[in-house]
Amino acid sequence: MVSAKVWWAASFASLGAFMFGFDTGSIGSIVVMNQFVDSGFKLSPTLQGVVVSTILITSTISGLFAGSLSDKISRVFTMAIGSAIFCAGSAIECVSPNLACLIVGRAVAGVGEGFFLPIIAVYCVEISPAVSRGRVTCIIQIAVTLGIAAGFFCCYGTVHISDSFAWRTPFLLQSSLALIYGLGCPFILPFSPRWLYMKGKKAKAEEVMRSLHRQNGSNESINVEEFEVDVDETEQKSDIRDIFKKDVRKRTLLACFLMAMQQLSGIDGILYYAPVLFAQAGLSASTSKFLASGVSGLLNVAVTIICTPFMDRMGRRRSTIIGGITMGCIICIIGSIYASGASTGGGQWVIIVCLYLFLIAFGSTWALTTRVYASEIQPLRNRAAASSIANSCNQGVNTLVALTFPVFLASTTTGPYWLFMGCLFTTAAVAWFYMPETKGRSFASIEQVFTTQKAPGVMGLRPIFKLGSKNV
Repeated sequence: MVSAKVWWAASFASLGAFMFGFDTGSIGSIVVMNQFVDSGFKLSPTLQGVVVSTILITSTISGLFAGSLSDKISRVFTMAIGSAIFCAGSAIECVSPNLACLIVGRAVAGVGEGFFLPIIAVYCVEISPAVSRGRVTCIIQIAVTLGIAAGFFCCYGTVHISDSFAWRTPFLLQSSLALIYGLGCPFILPFSPRWLYMKGKKAKAEEVMRSLHRQNGSNESINVEEFEVDVDETEQKSDIRDIFKKDVRKRTLLACFLMAMQQLSGIDGILYYAPVLFAQAGLSASTSKFLASGVSGLLNVAVTIICTPFMDRMGRRRSTIIGGITMGCIICIIGSIYASGASTGGGQWVIIVCLYLFLIAFGSTWALTTRVYASEIQPLRNRAAASSIANSCNQGVNTLVALTFPVFLASTTTGPYWLFMGCLFTTAAVAWFYMPETKGRSFASIEQVFTTQKAPGVMGLRPIFKLGSKNV
């Protein structure tokens, strides 16, 4: 059973994920607000992509260094510093008088986001016992989806404000949240016990672990070994180049692939540009577009919350395969409707329903598994660095999607859907053959799966054919 202290620490740490989701949910609505256009921000599809994706570009770059920084100064202080930078960037966005200033603000916010976002998953993985690691880490995705819904409905509410405060208010709220998060991290969150072990502070690590996992009102002693905090002396120092050494590079590449494919599923194209997609499907009124976008955000939240308790039952591999196939079929239906010219009348409602079904499929599978899997398969000495690189791959592809999606969609209504469908089916196939299962496994057990010398196959992984095999 997970203690209340673990849930509280993971929840507060995930406030950073909420901020990420809030920006994702609000920016697509902001750039199409009449008040935003009236403030001198009339943007072409290309400039819309630039405004949306700027935060992702700088986040991708800073994310490359987040792991090394967190290994030096701790997970907690890295999240705090990132939040302070994000706060400054959001404040610049809020007061922006012109497009150049707005882009600068988003670039600054992206630097901060790149520091705290990948480290949240590492922190939650490291404070959780193996048996409930998936459920605890799912708080991150719940926070993201809550943030997305909050961003949608914040804009739905502020769109009724007649002046520029309609679009400045969401940025003001972002900045305020980041200030609370940055100030709270050092005072509320305990240091990661595994980071303390890595730094040679074993007594302090055991003290923190016992404090985290002691149940309320219980004096029962805690078996520290149960939570896998012991590390070799060789793991106390690492270099970012270590993530591509022979014994770990297959894990790094697998994590990077899965995190990149999560974005090429098309999820952020839908989340960023939901108002545009619903308008394309036939919803013409501005408020209807915002409302439809908000409903998709709430649906995302509900699915994530409902499915989280089953995270450690279904497993990471099975979830990735089933999710990829299901989402691929849904995207195929949407693309086929547009390709056949049947997107009017009843066809538009089929498209809208399919978009909602896609969100359900993503929220119940890939949204819950990818980030935790990319982090938990890494050895302690490389976990932060490898997770940061994988997150940068995620953000880099996210940038590409955000930058090109409006232009791509304007030139062809079917092209994006065929691309996403191909990526989804490809990922499902890779997971079927080369993705070992990690649910309920200790870090030591996961290490054995990846370090076996008897595994041929791609990246040193033995091909897997049986979905429920005990060897995966």
